[in-house]
Amino acid sequence: MKVRVVSLDLDGTLVSRDYVDYFWLELVPKLYAERHGLSLEEAKREVQRQYDEVGPRDLRWYNPHYWFQRFGLDSGLLRWALEEAGRFVKPYRDALEFVEAARGRVQLVLSTSASRDFINLVFARVPELASAFTRVFSSVSDFSLPGKPPEFYRAILRQLNAQPREVAHAGDDEEADYRVPASLGIKAFLIDRSGQRGVSSLLELLEII
Repeated sequence: MKVRVVSLDLDGTLVSRDYVDYFWLELVPKLYAERHGLSLEEAKREVQRQYDEVGPRDLRWYNPHYWFQRFGLDSGLLRWALEEAGRFVKPYRDALEFVEAARGRVQLVLSTSASRDFINLVFARVPELASAFTRVFSSVSDFSLPGKPPEFYRAILRQLNAQPREVAHAGDDEEADYRVPASLGIKAFLIDRSGQRGVSSLLELLEII
């Protein structure tokens, strides 16, 4: 059965993780330190402790609004922090080349565990990506599912009215982007630009479409 839908992950696949790492690991601790009168190192330890306390199996872990409320930070600071982190949004060259080449040949969809706040941030900074996708699926914002469990991919298949064999998915997380979709019969590809495993460029996916 011919692939008619290509699903792509966001962070680490289409754009580097620099902007989200900067947001969560630098900006949030900086604002927490200022709010609570701590040194930056003290704030980093405390913020990380609280991140770990919630963990990635909890929806709250993905929600910047929750964390700003939990840390006693003003919502206006969240808007500023997102814009500040946006300076570090960097698309991968092969990702831009792939979506340009694949556009019109298959249906391109975005499938990510990032919240809509971060998706919108990336799209605002990289309009070539914003215009490339016919559908955008956020596991946390759209389906209230933490991470990318099998239920997420099943929901996407239902939304697209597609059989697993008609869909290819590519991402950089071995479990969430490769093993889970592959277990459902989706053609899954692990992206590893270091070349140590999986495929080293999204352009290699052009062969399947």
